[in-house]
Amino acid sequence: MAMALDELQKPNIGTPDYARGAVSTGRKLWAVLTTVGFGLFWVAGLFLAASVIGGQPIAWGMVVLCGLGLAVGIYGRGRVEFG
Repeated sequence: MAMALDELQKPNIGTPDYARGAVSTGRKLWAVLTTVGFGLFWVAGLFLAASVIGGQPIAWGMVVLCGLGLAVGIYGRGRVEFG
């Protein structure tokens, strides 16, 4: 247990991306779009799951929004991580 705490208490090593100038406006924009995309995915997925569990008819708009949010989230994540 003490070893795990020692690992957590180590200071950050290295220079963060913003200090090296690796963060650009485009990268920030993709980070925001990634967050919005995954948020849309989870909200639409929640409504979709609620309609399935509750025995209600499936609103196909939620299926489309869920897929679109997931696609934007995954694509945006790739743009943020790999440029």
